[in-house]
Amino acid sequence: MDRIDKANERRRFLAGASRIALGSAAAMATMGQLQMVHAATRSNEKYKALVCVYLFGGNDSFNMVVPRSTSAYGTYNAARPALAIPQANLLPITPTAGAGGVDWGLNPAMPELRALFESGRAGLIGNVGPLVTPTTKADYQNRRVPLPPELFSHVDQQSYSMSMGSETAAKAGWGGRLADRLQAAGFGSSIGLPIGLTMSGANAWLAGSQTGMYTLGSAGPSRIDASLRTATDARSVARRTAFNQLLDAAQRDGSAFVREHGRMNRRAIDFSESVFNAINNVPAPATVFPTGRFGDTLRTVARTIAARGALGQRRQIFFVGLGGWDTHDGQPTSHPALLTQVSQGLAAFYNATVELGIARDVTTFTMSDFGRTLNNNGDGTDHGWGGHSWILGGDVVGRRIYGAMPDYALGSSQDVGRGRMIPTTPVEQVGSTLARWFGLGFSDANEIFPNVRNFGSTGDYLPMLASTNAVINDVNFTRNRGGGKG
Repeated sequence: MDRIDKANERRRFLAGASRIALGSAAAMATMGQLQMVHAATRSNEKYKALVCVYLFGGNDSFNMVVPRSTSAYGTYNAARPALAIPQANLLPITPTAGAGGVDWGLNPAMPELRALFESGRAGLIGNVGPLVTPTTKADYQNRRVPLPPELFSHVDQQSYSMSMGSETAAKAGWGGRLADRLQAAGFGSSIGLPIGLTMSGANAWLAGSQTGMYTLGSAGPSRIDASLRTATDARSVARRTAFNQLLDAAQRDGSAFVREHGRMNRRAIDFSESVFNAINNVPAPATVFPTGRFGDTLRTVARTIAARGALGQRRQIFFVGLGGWDTHDGQPTSHPALLTQVSQGLAAFYNATVELGIARDVTTFTMSDFGRTLNNNGDGTDHGWGGHSWILGGDVVGRRIYGAMPDYALGSSQDVGRGRMIPTTPVEQVGSTLARWFGLGFSDANEIFPNVRNFGSTGDYLPMLASTNAVINDVNFTRNRGGGKG
């Protein structure tokens, strides 16, 4: 191989290996520390997983959950005549709490989530969004209270929902901060795999943590080209020999930076193979997932959960992104298609956790940038504020709406313009609840979500998860009697 070919080969190697390193470098950098911590883990703690499904662009949840009562439906229909779902087409739901005296229905594209809701395995979180402190319409209009930064901006509201900071004042994501505390408490992987696992590339929710995040694709961890791994034809063997020579040369280079880069990529390649083998050597769930990237991604999440023993993990935090929700136009076609993906995908994922026997140990929830305007702008909607989210899993106290649903009325007491509804449930309250379920104590949860203190003595959690409710009740009883924080 001449000098030019070697240079080209080296560039190709660096480009390919670096992609793998993005998924593995953080894990490898902390492997020694993680293994030391793992030796002191509490073996009696059972497994749990948290799955965040992020709807990028801002889900129009006013067409996801719709009032069916005659008067409330008429007000909704008047607010968005070009987009209103026909009343007869709505899928009725029968919440046992939180309905606010209104009959509710789901978009007809969501029969699978309706079935989970009615069976008590899914719930809705009403009118959730970024909020610093309880806020009235007068508070907003007169700027009497602090507001989330840059309201109605995609990048800032994505950043706030994921990290409680804006694009210009970024903080570590709250998923990453959960992972850090669990790591410090002794829940690290025995093979050095971070607790935070992203299926959708870099994101603010898992970013900034001390333990890093590991990147998997919709089909699993990235791997180096087969010709550099196992292919036996003469050309591949020659290529693999040259590749290894380049890798060895990098580790003997006179530059410390080049040597470390070579070592990092060798470790990353080996680590990606270890993760790949761990996942693929465990039988995949037989549950059928819908076709398409979203279904494939959730299937990989289920397979990674199935491999938790081989991966040495007792806590896993997954991030799954789904784009396309910025429906300024064409909403009557695009939005139902997206809701179909969510409904079918989440239902299949829940069924897979049942098959694996860990449904009570896996909680899935949705987030989005913001809700959208109640009024329509042609055949679309614009950036709003509060919206509705899903939570599902075997430990979810389902068939309920948590938080307070808004009036679907333009000019209401929660409308700050065009049906942009002031949230009544802060994102931090949802996050704090999930943190407590995941094993964090009261103090740790409040450090991650300090604004929950602004929402009263019970503002740190919502009673959405059965096992957490029992613990919270015990802690509050102790606290009320003058005991510790729990």
